[in-house]
Amino acid sequence: MSDHFLFLSVPDRGHVFPYLAAVEELVRRGHRVTYVSGDEVAEAVRSTGADFLPYESAHRSADVYRLVTAENDSSTFQQQGLDFILLLLAEGKAMLDAAQRTLGTAVPDLVAYDLTVFHAGRALALTWGKPAIKLIPTFASNEHYSNVQTMLDPEGQGAKSSLGEIASMMTIPGFGEVVEELTRFLDELGIDMPVSDFWSYVEERNLVHLPRAFQYAGDTFDERFVFVGPCVGERSFLGEWAPPGNGLPVVLVSLGTVCNAQHSFFRMCVEAFRDVPAHVVMTLGQEFDSCGLGPLPPSIEVREWAPHLSVLPHAKAFVTHGGMASVVESLYSGCPALVVPLTADARATGRRVAELGLGRTMQVEEVTAEALRETVLDLMADEAATGRVGEMRQHCLAAGGTSRAADVFEAQVRRSR
Repeated sequence: MSDHFLFLSVPDRGHVFPYLAAVEELVRRGHRVTYVSGDEVAEAVRSTGADFLPYESAHRSADVYRLVTAENDSSTFQQQGLDFILLLLAEGKAMLDAAQRTLGTAVPDLVAYDLTVFHAGRALALTWGKPAIKLIPTFASNEHYSNVQTMLDPEGQGAKSSLGEIASMMTIPGFGEVVEELTRFLDELGIDMPVSDFWSYVEERNLVHLPRAFQYAGDTFDERFVFVGPCVGERSFLGEWAPPGNGLPVVLVSLGTVCNAQHSFFRMCVEAFRDVPAHVVMTLGQEFDSCGLGPLPPSIEVREWAPHLSVLPHAKAFVTHGGMASVVESLYSGCPALVVPLTADARATGRRVAELGLGRTMQVEEVTAEALRETVLDLMADEAATGRVGEMRQHCLAAGGTSRAADVFEAQVRRSR
């Protein structure tokens, strides 16, 4: 029987890409998928066979990197966090309006929503009386670990209960504006539920894009959290890549899509790896024409985009900003990572990589060309780390990935009938 699935996500590759293969699998199984997101990811979404539904997004014009950067000054960081939440509230409202206006009475059978727009996904599911699945492309939260608390307290270890998130956030000056916006949002939709209950509600099924073994307090999560691990697909829209024929070990350098306006960091990488016996692949994203890297040796390959899942299986090290999608891809590919956290949530990811011996982490203020070169060379020679990453790769494969995720979507629709 064919079902209709509605997906909602901000147009950020780190939130869209983790579940694209599952979307494609649902389409392959004969289901209809409508995907609401911004124009930046339209090509990627359409490549799966899903119907792309755009909305009026402020995400592209917003300085998202400024809003998610971990600042040393706590009050500045907290204000950034509030600004980011308010941006996401506006994004979710625009998504909800687009979905209701376009779909009309063609109500989907299930709503799958990225955690950043939980309010839109949860509200649509409640309004339509349909089941929902929350998509979690980062660490999940429960009574033993809170990803939100980690970002509120970037110097802490994140080992705090998610049950107190609203209480903790209410202590932040200005958070009342968020509560007011959410209250207005619920009132306009006729949803009679306290903001605290709406915020902390846990869906019957939550898909987590990492293996349980990588999750903080992983053994404390119940059956509502399904750790499917990476959902891997073709991603032909990213082009092709083949390893060099010179036999040199490969190093991948990428700062994702939100954090890649770090021209000095890329220039530092060129200085660090210019004379290293390795083939270095650097992906610069939209900053490709702005970095001023100058003449490059043949051993450094610079591209706007590259299919990381084609590069990483050949790589001996991955220098990354610590985005969860990037780190999980490195684990899936068996490649140790050097995490240089550029956002608050990436600090928790870097700590976990170091804690489990899957690579290294360096704070951005510690990075020099010499330190970067020495750390990467040390990581490439670390057979123990490579072995531990190989073990985590087995956890990724055992998690079930694309097929298991599609099974969960189908089962949730059947369960609701």
